[in-house]
Amino acid sequence: MKFFKFAATAAAVALAVTACGGDGGEDTAGEAPAKLNVWMMGEGTPEQTAFLDGVEAEFRKKHPNTDVVIKYVPWPQVATTFQKAVAGGEGPDVTEIGNTDVQSHISQGNLADITDEVKGWSEAATLNKTALANDQSGGKTYAVPWYGGVRGVWYRTDWFTELGITPPKTWAELVAAAKKIQDEKGVPGIGAPSDQTNAILSFIWGNGGEVAVKEGDKWAGRLDQPQAKEAIDFYAGLVTTEKVAPEKYIGKNELQGPQQDFALGKLGMYIDGSWALKEMKKVSDKDADKWGVFPIPAKNGGNAPVMAGGSDLAVWENSKAKDVAFDYITVLNNKANAAKWADYSGFSSMFTDVKFTDPKLAPFTTIAANTKMAPLSAGWGDFEQTKKVIPNAVKAIMQGGSSAEELKKANEQADELLNP
Repeated sequence: MKFFKFAATAAAVALAVTACGGDGGEDTAGEAPAKLNVWMMGEGTPEQTAFLDGVEAEFRKKHPNTDVVIKYVPWPQVATTFQKAVAGGEGPDVTEIGNTDVQSHISQGNLADITDEVKGWSEAATLNKTALANDQSGGKTYAVPWYGGVRGVWYRTDWFTELGITPPKTWAELVAAAKKIQDEKGVPGIGAPSDQTNAILSFIWGNGGEVAVKEGDKWAGRLDQPQAKEAIDFYAGLVTTEKVAPEKYIGKNELQGPQQDFALGKLGMYIDGSWALKEMKKVSDKDADKWGVFPIPAKNGGNAPVMAGGSDLAVWENSKAKDVAFDYITVLNNKANAAKWADYSGFSSMFTDVKFTDPKLAPFTTIAANTKMAPLSAGWGDFEQTKKVIPNAVKAIMQGGSSAEELKKANEQADELLNP
């Protein structure tokens, strides 16, 4: 297997156009090409390379004459890379795609219709149905979920035991636990960074609110409605009213302070995903045996729905070997490899019957059973990533802005951006 990183420079763009899906000759969809081009997002690691080497070895049992070429596309360069590929009329044969970008790619016609292939893939029967729905439009399927990033609340099991705290199941219990930790341990009770859209969504959904709903063929914002407003006021209030979350995380995300502080024993609780475990261990594994996870609570009890952020796998529309490309997906994401990838990456498999082997991550399997998707709009990526509508509103509220005014503006942006 050949690997190289893909940089979004002029030279790399030219390479993308000349060395993407279809450069292996005039293969038809069902013939095995000499080369299958696969785009993976991120920088790549030696462990990922070893994993993908194993995938190729398994794939070549069926297609012995096809060389798999992996291109790593760093996440900050993803949008530019895909734009250049579309403009050049070329793309990979198989690509990883952030799941919030799938609908945009579908609307642009970048992805092949794999409806029949998915129906004929026996293992697809236990794919998370919510995640799979994100890959569909007009009754057709254009991608399959690969892995998901659901979030829970990391906490110190020893502190909870010592202080007589049980994992909170309501917002009130969450605040009470944070206050007790803060009073007894002398550290902030919980981290509430403003730039954490997915976590904030859980509080909105856990109060019966929505970001937007479909009315006819248009999305109508709901961020200024009582349920969403109450949820955002609660989250911002962890900093401003309850004062159990520090101001230093305003304008930041979970990686910019909370993760490190929790690992070092300087923070009582914080919201992050299963993948955070190995990253926290890199900071300090001194107390790793005392870390635990519980679901983000809904306002009045139970588990709040969680956003299943993550990546999906698709066949590029311009691929000249679509059937072979789909074969590669079914190997990369068969259940055995899905389990291996989950253990390596710390991300949840999107098969409902594939579990983490690390017992510390077991709660995320339960959490992932209650997933919800953001509005299936081609404009979600712009709303969430480029404009950062919710984080900007929460930041302004945490800094003393009127929640009514900020959420009115955010809702107007939802109306505009989710209807591109």
